[in-house]
Amino acid sequence: ASRQGDEHSAAASLRPLFSCMQSGRRHALRALRIGGPVRGAATLLHESRIPTDHFQDSLPKMPVPALSDTLSKFLYFAEPLVSDDEHLLARRGVSAFAGAEGPALQAELLASSERQYTSYISAPWFDMYLRDRAPLLLNYNPQLTFEDEAARPSQANRAARLCHAAGRFLLTLEAGVLEPDVFHTKPKVSQTPLWREAVRLMPRSVAFYGAAATGAYALDMSQYANLFRSTRLPRPELDELSTCNDSRHVVVQRGGAFWAVDLLTPAGEPVPPSQLQGAFEAILASPADARGGS
Repeated sequence: ASRQGDEHSAAASLRPLFSCMQSGRRHALRALRIGGPVRGAATLLHESRIPTDHFQDSLPKMPVPALSDTLSKFLYFAEPLVSDDEHLLARRGVSAFAGAEGPALQAELLASSERQYTSYISAPWFDMYLRDRAPLLLNYNPQLTFEDEAARPSQANRAARLCHAAGRFLLTLEAGVLEPDVFHTKPKVSQTPLWREAVRLMPRSVAFYGAAATGAYALDMSQYANLFRSTRLPRPELDELSTCNDSRHVVVQRGGAFWAVDLLTPAGEPVPPSQLQGAFEAILASPADARGGS
């Protein structure tokens, strides 16, 4: 009876693929701001004593390098890639640039960096990333290979457990209790309950520097805002990063068909792994020429 209930629930997990994307809203790239409802321990991966975004307001900005350093590094890195004649032309061009528009552009870059609390390279990088027409696979997106498990679970079982864990990760992140990304150079000092409590009590405006004094360096987590409920929408010249805050599904591809499978219930709780497995098994059992979608 339990299995039949799971299969019935699995069918309810399959929803039209594009229902959320049609109502998506553009997400402004900004410092991470989170803090949803704190759920039970069975729902969350863990509950960090230090809020997820505790260090975001005090992260040091990447300094704009001096114009002379930028130009010398350009010539240095270009040298093994070009001929002697081409490098000579590059040196002449660099010399002309340094004596003409270079200083004015450097001043404009410094002024732009002062106006915003982010890396000076962030906006140009995203512009390059969203304009590039090269395939995302391998050029930008990482590829992950998972080791085989000793128990050799079915494809549907393993996918269900991975997706269920991803849903719990999302809820932990949105509740603001996901452990912050910190590089610990002295773990015996910084990975202790006393350290966590002391850092938690530090004002957000100085938290990074307080942690750094003990050899623990917080990392930027602003891109976590696009880790879930987000997609890249193709546009003629500049693609768009879009989020849909009420999205609850993942997209599953089988052959040429795409399916939407809910990871969260309408109440925002994780769908049980057994129910997800039933949904994946239903997709695997569908005809090879199925159109997917619902």
